[in-house]
Amino acid sequence: MTISKNRYYRFVGIYTFTYAALGMLLPLLGQYLDSIGFSGLQIGTITASATTISILASPTWGYISHHSKESTRVLALLCVLTVAFVLGISQIRPYLVFLLAYATFAFFQSPIMPLTDAMTLQARVPFGAVRKWGAIGFAVGVFFAGQIAELTGLIIIFPLCALGYFTALILIESLRISWKKDQKTERDGIAQSDCVKASHAAKKTPGSYFILFQNKKLMSLLVAAFFVCGTNVANNTYFGFLYKDVGGSIAGIGFAFLLMCSGEAPFMAWADRLAAKFTTEKLILFSMIISALRYLWYSTGPSPHLLLGTFFLQGMVNGIVLVEFVRYITKLVDPSIIAMSMTLYQAISSNCSTILCQMAGGIILDHFGGAKVYLFFSFYNLIGIILYVGFGLHRGINDNDSWKKEFK
Repeated sequence: MTISKNRYYRFVGIYTFTYAALGMLLPLLGQYLDSIGFSGLQIGTITASATTISILASPTWGYISHHSKESTRVLALLCVLTVAFVLGISQIRPYLVFLLAYATFAFFQSPIMPLTDAMTLQARVPFGAVRKWGAIGFAVGVFFAGQIAELTGLIIIFPLCALGYFTALILIESLRISWKKDQKTERDGIAQSDCVKASHAAKKTPGSYFILFQNKKLMSLLVAAFFVCGTNVANNTYFGFLYKDVGGSIAGIGFAFLLMCSGEAPFMAWADRLAAKFTTEKLILFSMIISALRYLWYSTGPSPHLLLGTFFLQGMVNGIVLVEFVRYITKLVDPSIIAMSMTLYQAISSNCSTILCQMAGGIILDHFGGAKVYLFFSFYNLIGIILYVGFGLHRGINDNDSWKKEFK
């Protein structure tokens, strides 16, 4: 299957700008909240409460998208609301008001990523090839946000984030218009593009989360992923504190994330070849082990130069995890319910886990400092490794699996 260059570049742009928006906000949000007087516990509570809302938001919007006639319109609406709320919260100072406003922002922002993944998979766009641009966008976003914030103040991260999502909105609308033209072409008797066929096929089958919860292999994977994905997200908040504790600067945080997130892109690009050689299942196990060892080393408080010098470790872990967990899930579910499975994965393995990591991290930060947050992260990952192997997920799937016969 081939896809036109114009359409491929639209997907590239959507990933680049949505993740750039996140990069310009999340890694520096904790520093901003600290600058306006919030404690470590309050910072952890704000980020964790937003993630709590995301647990409800992702499945809700996934269900809406699955049953919508135009899933791209749902995605565009979420971008509009995200832009409005991220600009609004920049003007808020009271803790409780900020807490409520940021949680509302998360209700609209958090489903954008899994729904974008689902749209990409349904359109049969090479996932690793376009997902790497999300890593590049995040890296460039956090770097420039760090440099600009050093000169103008941390409040600039909010309009920068809004700009990223607004640009993505334009590209999503462009993609939606392109697909509507394909629909008109079909009505005129000309063959419809493969992208739209895939999108329509996904809407023909009624979906239910109950079906997903019955899939034992999928549930086992989500539980194991729970102990990896949360630390990856929480790292965006707490790495800045670790980096400053060992002598780094605000601008240095941006540069560190530029290096670390840039390192994700080549591993995402290589994901197809690596999976073909080592299998998706074994790649995930490898990345989980590297993640646990990386955080264990961070807990020793290495110098800023050493943290920068080992940037490739994040690239290795996230570059594999972010692509291969999604690829593993697509092996376990019917293509018609990919959008729902992606949002369930986001809700359970990422959001629920992040709540625990953010809350625990905030408490540990207040009492023991940034380095000990990473000691907790390391042991947290170790639990995931034990479960992943214990469930036999590293061995992969085959036609003899009873769950596969049932849900095939």
